[in-house]
Amino acid sequence: MCVSCAQSSIAAAESVGLDPLTSKVIAISAATVMLFGVVTPLVNPTTQVKAGAVCVKPNQKVVKGEKTFVCKKSGKKLIWKVRNKNVSQPSTTTPKEPDQKPAEQIQYQNPSIPSKNVELCKIREVSNSRGMTGAGFPAFNSMTPRFGTVKWALIPIDFPDLPGESNFKPRVTDQMALLSDWFENVSDGKFKVEWVLHDSWVRLPKPSTQYSIERSVNLRDAPNGEKLWTDAIQASDPEFNFSNIQTVNFLLPKGQTFITETSQGFPWDEAVSRLSTAEGRIASFATPGVFMDHPQAEYWSYWAHEFGHAIGLPHVGSSRGQLPPFNPFDLMGGQDGPTRDLSGWLRFIAQWLPDENVYCLPAADINTLELTLVPLIERRSGVRLAILPTSTTKAIMIESRRSSKFSCGPKDKNGVLVYEYDARLGHGENFLIPIVPSDRTKQSVPGCRVEPFADPLLYQGNKLTIAGLTIEVVKVANLDQIRITKG
Repeated sequence: MCVSCAQSSIAAAESVGLDPLTSKVIAISAATVMLFGVVTPLVNPTTQVKAGAVCVKPNQKVVKGEKTFVCKKSGKKLIWKVRNKNVSQPSTTTPKEPDQKPAEQIQYQNPSIPSKNVELCKIREVSNSRGMTGAGFPAFNSMTPRFGTVKWALIPIDFPDLPGESNFKPRVTDQMALLSDWFENVSDGKFKVEWVLHDSWVRLPKPSTQYSIERSVNLRDAPNGEKLWTDAIQASDPEFNFSNIQTVNFLLPKGQTFITETSQGFPWDEAVSRLSTAEGRIASFATPGVFMDHPQAEYWSYWAHEFGHAIGLPHVGSSRGQLPPFNPFDLMGGQDGPTRDLSGWLRFIAQWLPDENVYCLPAADINTLELTLVPLIERRSGVRLAILPTSTTKAIMIESRRSSKFSCGPKDKNGVLVYEYDARLGHGENFLIPIVPSDRTKQSVPGCRVEPFADPLLYQGNKLTIAGLTIEVVKVANLDQIRITKG
């Protein structure tokens, strides 16, 4: 039945004085006629046709202006009943769904030129900044393990003048899970974090104002940082079992302001190495401050960034001043960047990216090279990082980037990243530089706390030239196809 037809008929019937019950009966009949009735010849134009007037032929229809009258029985007589002229009928067919084309798939193809021995591409770092961290080969022998399954602690600490909120767990539960997922992903399952959460606040002995820290600096340069670390461990030790804990992340009360940025310590900091719990020493710690409570900041990426240093990964570019070029594309450049990924090069020097996933060929050996790239974030066989050395200290790096649950901003930024490694530079320097197409301009990224930058990703059909090689993206789908030609 057409519901709109019935409603129109009810209104018309009541307008001529019929009682509601009769009106509803007539309405149903009218709707039925609309669906199944047969049109009969119109009456003589001189016949009086109006709602309620007597008619003689059941179901006869007369159109007058915008109204259609139907001769229907009412009680013991036939009368004209009005209904709307152009009432649309409900469709009895199911709308056809648009054809859904399956997502285009690229079949993996082996490189058109076989890779050289990957050892050729383990470029030796010759920077003056190599020390507790390394930006190139040989692989850095970190002071804390970067393989296997380790335990991290999360301990909330509060103060006599600043008690913690009743339920802090919503602030950290998802963040802990993301941290664990991130390390398992970027390490190809070689490094896993298990959390041990202390479920109540640990009260420190002094007011929060006595631990004020304005800037995130080396622990030795922040006297209050050493004081906070020492008091936090000593207050926690009687309540928390530190057995096999590798690193500790302290949580401050919500809304605190005495730590403006962050406070952290590493295995090489004397204040960290000399302090021991009842169960042993801790390798590092991190404490997010006001800076990390920004709506577009995340605890997990801060924890991951700082622990990256603890296992020997360098800072990509400077942590102060002008935005380093590679900051948005490596979590070790900036924990707030849009990708929050770890570059193929840093995965490689951390010994997390398998040699089998690395393609190595000197740039001088290339005339035309066809490569299929597997997205860096996917743990599977195939080329995930292509390294094309251009000298003994420089190389072109090519990898496939995909947005993921770790990213912020738009989720359609999928393409090919081309960048250059310079072994003469290291920690805190721009040893990685993205190669950006010349027509790109700086743009902001909605949802990300990062300065505007020019997008370096190559999308389907894009190309650029570097060191005498033209790199063109032929196709982007589940995998990426690229072509590299000389000149």
